[in-house]
Amino acid sequence: MVARRPLVVALLAGATGLLGPASVADSARAAAAEVPSGVTAAACPPRAPGVLTRAPSIPGVTRTVALTFDDGPGRSTPAIIGVLRAFHVRATFFNIGWSATAYPQLVREEAADGYLLGDHTNAHPNLTSLSAADQRREISQVITQQRHLTGTVPCVVRAPYGLVFDTTLAVARELGLTVWGWSAGGTDWQALGSASPSWVSTIASSVIDAARGQDHPVVLLHDPRAAVPATVAALPIIIRWFQSRGYAFVDLLGRTGPPGQCGDGVTPTPSTYATLDQGTTLASGEARSSPNGQFRLEMGTEGRLTYAEVGGPTLWSTPTSGNPGAVATVGAGALTVTATDGRVVWSTETTGTSSALRIGSNGSLTLVSGSSVRWRSGTSLVAMRPGSRLDPGWYVSSPNGRCRLEMTTAGGARLVSADGQTLWRPGAATPGTRVTLEASGDLVARSATGLLAWSTGTAGLRGAVLAVTNSGALRLSDASGTVAWATP
Repeated sequence: MVARRPLVVALLAGATGLLGPASVADSARAAAAEVPSGVTAAACPPRAPGVLTRAPSIPGVTRTVALTFDDGPGRSTPAIIGVLRAFHVRATFFNIGWSATAYPQLVREEAADGYLLGDHTNAHPNLTSLSAADQRREISQVITQQRHLTGTVPCVVRAPYGLVFDTTLAVARELGLTVWGWSAGGTDWQALGSASPSWVSTIASSVIDAARGQDHPVVLLHDPRAAVPATVAALPIIIRWFQSRGYAFVDLLGRTGPPGQCGDGVTPTPSTYATLDQGTTLASGEARSSPNGQFRLEMGTEGRLTYAEVGGPTLWSTPTSGNPGAVATVGAGALTVTATDGRVVWSTETTGTSSALRIGSNGSLTLVSGSSVRWRSGTSLVAMRPGSRLDPGWYVSSPNGRCRLEMTTAGGARLVSADGQTLWRPGAATPGTRVTLEASGDLVARSATGLLAWSTGTAGLRGAVLAVTNSGALRLSDASGTVAWATP
């Protein structure tokens, strides 16, 4: 993939965002000679200070556990992924650059499945023995490599051997990365490729014994280039132990639910409608809007009924131009467009005793009769294109409708799942902020006064499309489909 210009952030005065004002300037100066273009982690949520060892909490859950795998990918990665898939649990993979070079397809598979990818340096050195410039180079090489392989950048980093001094924390801060340690496990590497039952028992016991009494453990296991059959065999034992005690499995960004899905896959997707009841007529030039005003249904003066994203493209329309003065009517189980001489020039060709037209907040038009859907436009907003914007209360959905990028009424952008998980948030909310995909291909957020809050820094991107994936990520691509910016 072709890397575009670096992601940039310009913060509102007094607000906190993706990176603090000082760190943006410091990072630009310090990284200019050391970090290749396009490696900043501005697609990540705001970084946390220090070294974290407590699994993220999620609303409504008392206990969480984060499974993490260091040193991959390797020969056992497919088997580890197979176990995680079978149990429908999340995990985080801290990959090494030189291992990813050997197994690039496995990195892509981890990302495609929705697992979080972390940075474990390029060659696994003891960072405390390196200069700041060499540490920055070790970490940034993995950022560049992951961006090339998957279109994403890591948001989390783990130092080899868990050795972290102030210099490493400063480098991570410059690159926008949160540093993670662990609180359980870490001894499975000593099996040295053994598959003996005694090592399987030892690995499982070491994790379980260390996790007892912890409500939010971070489990460390290993996935090196050499096969680790004992780790693979111990993994189901470890997972069942946590499941039997009510733990929810999360990655280090706090995402839960089956990997590759947005949310738990069970909670209904929230949606709202504006309703045109039986007998409603839209006269020539008259319009109605969806909840929060994101979409507009208009009976055009030229006779065409049009449904469009405000500021964006037309989603649906009738082929009835050339009938000035025509009206649209909801009635007798159908939606019809009638010319001034009484001719029906277009109809949904449905029948019934009563009907209502729903204008959905997701960009859909649905004609219902009681609880029965009689007709639908087949539209929903699943991508932003140049000119599209998100005002407070507006959103764009994934194709399955279970994940959405929305602007809150408080003025903050967030990627949220149907079960209420916040999967990504770029910074602090400021009332009146609007997100726009500009004609240049840059996704930007501006305050009510026009001040830039944040940007993907992708100006010059031809045919830009921002899509929300079914696995809960944002992808900003060019006309050829090449990913120029993405969230984890």
